Amino acid sequence: MERSLNLLDEALVHIPSSKGRIIRIEDQVETSGAFVLHHLIKRSLSIESSENVIFVALSKPFSHYDRILRKLGCNLVAQRENGKFIFIDMLKLECPDGDEGNGAGGGLVDLYRKIQKFVEVNASTSP
Repeated sequence: MERSLNLLDEALVHIPSSKGRIIRIEDQVETSGAFVLHHLIKRSLSIESSENVIFVALSKPFSHYDRILRKLGCNLVAQRENGKFIFIDMLKLECPDGDEGNGAGGGLVDLYRKIQKFVEVNASTSP
């Protein structure tokens, strides 16, 4: 099994952990990129890793990813409680409509602040 994970890492050209890395996964209608996503989340949250994950989900709820990652041996609920995993469900994000969006607050501004706070807290606690 370990060999297959190494092959996947090699195929993905896995670069050793670096602070502030952003990974965007694009897929096509014919081929889903979900297996890559699940692999990267599991690897980033493994015991050997000191990485934290901010996951901005655009299509599925938290329960979907939690079920799949549990089958792979990764408990997202526990990771979220430990502060290693932040799940942002964009399907539930409320954005102001029309002129209401001209204020200092709003859905995307709040989203940015939440991500910024998580990054700052984790940057100050990282070795």
